[in-house]
Order: sequence, then structure tokens, then C-alpha cells
Amino acid sequence: MKAFDYLLGFSIFLAACSNETLSLNEDLSVKLFVEVGSNQNQQQKSRTVTDADGHVTFSTNDKVGMFIQNQENPVLWTYDGASWNPEKTIVWENRADDFDFQAYYPCEETAQVTRTSVPMPDLSVQTGDIDDIGTKDFLVGKCTTSYSDDNGVVSFSGTNAFKHVYSLLHINIVNEETAQSFSMNECSFSGEGIVTLHVYSFDSASEGMKKSGEDEKSILEIADLSSFTESAITVLLNPVSLEIPLSFTLNYTNGGEGYEYEASVDIGKEFLAGSFSKITLRLVDGKLTMTGNEVEDWNVITLDEIVITGTPK
Repeated sequence: MKAFDYLLGFSIFLAACSNETLSLNEDLSVKLFVEVGSNQNQQQKSRTVTDADGHVTFSTNDKVGMFIQNQENPVLWTYDGASWNPEKTIVWENRADDFDFQAYYPCEETAQVTRTSVPMPDLSVQTGDIDDIGTKDFLVGKCTTSYSDDNGVVSFSGTNAFKHVYSLLHINIVNEETAQSFSMNECSFSGEGIVTLHVYSFDSASEGMKKSGEDEKSILEIADLSSFTESAITVLLNPVSLEIPLSFTLNYTNGGEGYEYEASVDIGKEFLAGSFSKITLRLVDGKLTMTGNEVEDWNVITLDEIVITGTPK
């Protein structure tokens, strides 16, 4: 079993303004620390670029939104490749009182965003490429702290660490018919509500995902897999508990015959928030064998072996 250690660790320094209750000479800079998952190896990692082995890195212009108590809209933070910079300054009102902070990633804009309606990425449009997962992997965290708790550090760590809201699904397809080449053409996933658009609410009375509108989106289609150098597909799904199992359909070409084939399989019914299902499909004698393995720092998913047969299209 491989260890997938997803850690987001960074410090953001917020410039302090003058405040009538505080001396202008006091150091009131707020220091922000955020982690995602467990902090086992103390390496600085992030969420915007994801590898199959769990290593992730920040990219320039990545953005995080953070709600400050008594302010309606979040503050936007932008990564410049070395540090994080706020769009405006933030002030500690005093050193003693507790204040509530909520933060989320990714964040594109803040003007029309409120605690009860944070835009979430649209999952109905995905490439299937693991390199693109970070742009849609929605993370949230909450923290209540005071300046005196940790010398002004607002720490999204431990029980307050950022959490994955979506469910991550990684499918690796292995062609064991070495005498024949194999290439993927397109694929689709079908399951009730798996890519329905949502907003997120930090409100204590309605915390969590809320449907955005009335439309239910239950099919995710990836129309072009021809450019993939590796036979692997990675997608994000809404956390769902399905009555009818999630169906995966793959269209592929057998290089030896030049024919197109299509194979479908039911993957499972439970795709919980923060879970990571990693699946291998093995092509042997015209059949696909599906197996699953386990991933740390997410909910552990183990899938039974299923054999499916590819049929000419």
C-alpha cells in the first residue's frame, strides 16, 4: 500500500493597520498556516498539481479565499511563486478575543461571494488528466483562534486542517496483451448527480454542499483521450451514495486489428467526500479485470475484482 501524504504548508503574512485599541508600534501581523491531511513527513506540498504518487506542488497565481469574522466577503490570497499576498490588509481587533476564520481553495473572485454561497468548480467539464485535478479539487477549512493562542498565527491544521470535499477517482488501464498495441479514444461515467453543480456554505445552520439550480448532471464525458501518453484517467466526483452503481464506459482501439471496442463496468455505489478510489483495469484476452487498492490520508476504498468483456463497436 502506498502512502499518499497530501500536505499544504505555507505561511502568509498580513500587513497590520492601526487600530484605536492597539498601539501603532505593536506587531499585529497575522501569520496563517494551512495543512491538508496528516503532517507525516513535514514536506511543503500543495494541491494544485497532483501526481499519482501523491506529490503535489503550488503554481504561480494559485488563489485561496479566507473569510474574516465581521466581514461579509472573503479576502483573496495569490501565490507569486515564493509567497502568498493578500488583496487587502487584515487587522486583529485585539489580542485576547477568539475570532472565526474560514478558508477555501480554489478561489477566483471574492466580490459576490458570501459564506453561504461559495462557488465550487464545475465537474461536468474535465479532461481526465491528473495534472488538471488541482484546479478543481475543492478544499475547505475552519479555525477559531485568538492572537494570544499562537502569537497571531491562524493555523488550519490538525482537526482544523483543510479537507477534500470531492471524491477522487483514478483509473489505470494496463494492456497485458503485449503482442498488440492499445490506445484509449474516449470514456464516460454515469451516476446520479455525480457532476451536478454546487455551492458551498460555511453557515453553521446549512454547512456543506448545496445544489446550484435545479439541473441534475449525471454523466461525465471525456471525448478525447488520444493524446494521453499513459493509460490513466483521473476525475473528481461529487460525494454521492448511489442506488444504481457508477458506470464506467471506455472506447478503445486494438492496434493489431485496428477495430474500436467498447467496454463498460459498474464501479461501485459509495463515493464519499475525501475518498480516493484507485482502480486498475487489466486488458487480458479481450476482457478487462478491475481491481482496487488502498490510499492513506483519504478514506480507504477497497473494490472487488470484476471482469468485463470489450465488444466491437
